[in-house]
Amino acid sequence: MSTIDHPAVATQATRRATRRDLPALSETLAAAFHDDPVFRWWIAGDAARREILPAFFGVILDAHLTAGEIRTTHDLATAAVWAAPDAPEDEALPGAIAEAAGEHAGRAFEILERMEAQHPEEPHWYLPFVGTRPDRQSRGLGSAVMRPVLDACDLAGLPAYLEATSERGARLYARHGFEIAGEIELPDGPSLWPMWREPR
Repeated sequence: MSTIDHPAVATQATRRATRRDLPALSETLAAAFHDDPVFRWWIAGDAARREILPAFFGVILDAHLTAGEIRTTHDLATAAVWAAPDAPEDEALPGAIAEAAGEHAGRAFEILERMEAQHPEEPHWYLPFVGTRPDRQSRGLGSAVMRPVLDACDLAGLPAYLEATSERGARLYARHGFEIAGEIELPDGPSLWPMWREPR
């Protein structure tokens, strides 16, 4: 899932996140996805999302810190969370998500199961989340934190994959070389668009 702020690449330098960055980046992603249509379907109440999303993203970030790559900026206003092609399956992750989601875990796993059903088997870099704090959007930061791994994909001849959570997001990802590869429909809710990028 992903929100992206602008197609242009920002001039701000990016870096790999460290463990000390994770609490702030959990808040960054929680703010970025607070009004996302898929997250609003998952957790209907604003107050509930404000409570649950930081813990949820804390679990996600912790799982990807060593099994992939997390890119951010010096002010921690944006983050791209990548899973490497050879990342081992994290058997503890479902339980940690369930604990973070509490009574909303059922819908969380419904989304994840539908995503998994369409997830490609070919080795690739996977971008489950990229987001920017609302007050820093439309400055190219999301594009900037995506760029290093996309460049690495091109050098290594590896594809990349993500699920866009809006049609607008899908159009913006297309400018980075991603192409829509299907649709994931949620019951009485919004859709996600799986997107695949061949190396350039």
